[in-house]
Amino acid sequence: MGMAKDDMAEVDLPPGGGGGEGEGEGSEPPPAFPYEEYECKICYNYFDLDRRAPKILECLHTFCEECLRTLHLREERPWRVSCPVCRHRTPVPDYRVRNLPNNTKVTEDFPLYIDSDPLPQDALPPHPPPLHPALATPSTPVSAATTLSRDSAAARRDPCQSCKRVALTTGCVCVIFSFLSMLVLLFMGLIFVHSHGVPPSPAGPICLSVASILAMFSVVVTWLICWLKYRPDHDAARASATSTSRRNA
Repeated sequence: MGMAKDDMAEVDLPPGGGGGEGEGEGSEPPPAFPYEEYECKICYNYFDLDRRAPKILECLHTFCEECLRTLHLREERPWRVSCPVCRHRTPVPDYRVRNLPNNTKVTEDFPLYIDSDPLPQDALPPHPPPLHPALATPSTPVSAATTLSRDSAAARRDPCQSCKRVALTTGCVCVIFSFLSMLVLLFMGLIFVHSHGVPPSPAGPICLSVASILAMFSVVVTWLICWLKYRPDHDAARASATSTSRRNA
């Protein structure tokens, strides 16, 4: 009898308690399909096989192609794209996001997960985001007038560069000659000043005065040489200002 009661106790009290059935009825059943693995974590739309193709990065994070294109436009260097989660930079083949590999785990289940959860998705714009400026610039047609203006600007720039080189060479020669002459006159002036001639020779003060003038001349010419060599060109300054304004826009 004792053993029978123990068996009945085991049957009457299953693991989990007597209220297991009631708790099972009241609790929500687990989801039938893991939808979170098949949606982009930027736009929260399901992946597809077109403009929302699941592109996997080197950091193993997956985002849709449409969102990665938008992120790629913000990159200063078109050869990479930064992951919005971990900031890892993934190289972009040929500067095109569509060349990134697809997440085959997601594409193999398409369109099963969309049919299982037919929620309305956000409508895509009629046209995809434009290409990166590094790709769009070479394909821009250039008119004949623009080509002629560039050629004329280059032709004007070459004589200016040659004149600049001649001026720099002449300035360097003048500075070297003035510096050497200043040293010679300085030593000669000191010798004449400290000589014990009676009356004292006026050549000493004259040599020192000329040496000081040559020193000032060397300083001025050196400043002009540095200004000519390191001043920014008008075309380079204009190009940098244009790129800065485009980046801010």
